[in-house]
Amino acid sequence: MCGIFGVFFPDHDLPAPHLLDEMEGRLRHRGPDQSGRFEAQNFVMGNTRLAIVDLSGGRQPIFNEDGSLAIVFNGELYNHPELRLELEAAGHRFSTLTDTETILHAFEEYGIDCLPRLNGMFTIAIWNLREERLLLARDYPGIKPLYLLQTEHSLAFASEINALLPLQPGGNRPNWTALNDYLFLGYVPGPASPFAGIEKLPPGHWLLMDRQGIQRGCFSRPHFGHRFDVGFAEAVTETRRLLEETIHRELQADVPVGLFLSGGLDSSAIALFAARIAPKRLRSYALRFEQPSHDESKDASLVARHLGMDHQEVVFREENLPELLEETFGLLDEPFGDSTVLPLLHLSRHAARDLKVVLTGWGGDEVFAGYPTLKAHAWAKHYRKMPAVLGQRIIPALTAMLPPSSRYMSLEFKAKRFVRGMNRSVEEQHFLWMGYWDAHSRGKVLLPGGAAHDALRGDFCWLDGFSGSAPQGDGINRILELDARFFLEGNGLFQADRMTMAASLEARVPLLNKNLIHYLDGLPGDLKMAGGKTKAILRAILHKQLPASILNKPKKGFGPPTSAWLRGPLAPTLRQAFNPQKVAMQGIFRNDRLSELMNQHRDGRADHGRELWALLSLQKWYDRFFP
Repeated sequence: MCGIFGVFFPDHDLPAPHLLDEMEGRLRHRGPDQSGRFEAQNFVMGNTRLAIVDLSGGRQPIFNEDGSLAIVFNGELYNHPELRLELEAAGHRFSTLTDTETILHAFEEYGIDCLPRLNGMFTIAIWNLREERLLLARDYPGIKPLYLLQTEHSLAFASEINALLPLQPGGNRPNWTALNDYLFLGYVPGPASPFAGIEKLPPGHWLLMDRQGIQRGCFSRPHFGHRFDVGFAEAVTETRRLLEETIHRELQADVPVGLFLSGGLDSSAIALFAARIAPKRLRSYALRFEQPSHDESKDASLVARHLGMDHQEVVFREENLPELLEETFGLLDEPFGDSTVLPLLHLSRHAARDLKVVLTGWGGDEVFAGYPTLKAHAWAKHYRKMPAVLGQRIIPALTAMLPPSSRYMSLEFKAKRFVRGMNRSVEEQHFLWMGYWDAHSRGKVLLPGGAAHDALRGDFCWLDGFSGSAPQGDGINRILELDARFFLEGNGLFQADRMTMAASLEARVPLLNKNLIHYLDGLPGDLKMAGGKTKAILRAILHKQLPASILNKPKKGFGPPTSAWLRGPLAPTLRQAFNPQKVAMQGIFRNDRLSELMNQHRDGRADHGRELWALLSLQKWYDRFFP
């Protein structure tokens, strides 16, 4: 696992050396073990390395036999042993044991067509020294990030936005269109970024640049719901086989491997197979929140005891919140509306004392159909058939009267979300349920005449141009495909990468392994939710393998008590962040509306925890980059 960066100036000399040093320095946390660069007159690329495979021989950049190609690589390639054998049989000579060199020789042998052969999480930069041509590529589904800064005469790339900012011509500028989308979704949907002029390379895509210009293409895309000839029993059997194969692959490393264990189905499934496969007793790590309604540590401990794990509970103490919040927001180069980043950083740092690699359960809800909203969509079909006076007037009025609650997934929260968007399409309603600030609410909190307010647009404009593969009648897969493309990349994988890499810890995501997700994506939605149950296939695999209380418990997720934090230990931080004088000077938010929202939340007259956190993250991001 690494950080990678580079700059290509076809017709100009490179930026000043101190700017290149700064790019590298801003990625040091991603790879504290080693660093390396290749420089030519008009091109440079570099790497900061977290050594996982071939600890002594894997320094990057790596070159091919004749020195005509060079590569820097961020990620892990899980099928590199068999690829290596194939390439050695074709005559390639290796000088290291790394997966990085395997990718380079695969490109030498197959060109861009090597990319679909790769099974792993990765971003890749390959430089052709003779032809002065650069290849960039990013895995599907976007586990590893890659950002691009393109000007009229150059292209720069890096694993994090922060490393590109020293090269921004004319300084940083907010992308207010993307930031409006952030306020709705809680993350910036790709390929946009919160900075004008910087974009994300989309998952499963490549980019080629030489003196003639830039070409782009896609080497991997999802194909949902096309396996019509598969029955439930067959799906369970094949998924079990793929899970076992995947976890066996992803346990491979030249350093110790552990896992994050939440007590939910996804991490418990990984723990089950990993405990059977690993030659040694595995270490597992779980968070314990002080708020009982948000704590799953007892479930995690139960699974760990059942499987014989060397288990550690990491207590998240609220007394440390203000300091950790400032530190966490200082690590984020994008605003992020999900408060799980705080405990995730805390957990990652604790695990990094012992390990360099952890297996995690991210992606399970997207591939196995685990979100409770999928059940809610089934109920919504019947709700829409109610008489309008009942469904559109009486029930919404009654839900609005429910008293505010800070409990995780409370009745009040679910009921008020459920009645939203009943006049919308299934896809639009899904994002309204998951979202933060819709266009109407943004219009009330953003200052009229300000740049943010002027960029207001509809809630779903970011979906323009998206064309899914799921059959029109398969509503479950239509939603899962949207979640995989936007929510998974923008929320789950973003926080997984940033917070674990901030602790110099590699987080692997076996449930998003290429072979597993390509199979599961293709299954019809009614198989994934057989009998109306979320994660029906995974539950069948785990039946009688885990305690019944784990198999049958409702989904809880990794949700910290955000609302309680903002009423308690973080209340002064919230007030300070929205100092009226500063807010008036910046011209982004309306002071009167902010004051009203914070007072309602403080007094318990309403629960604005999620929405206020999203604003707080945006404000902290803006203060950092636009002081």
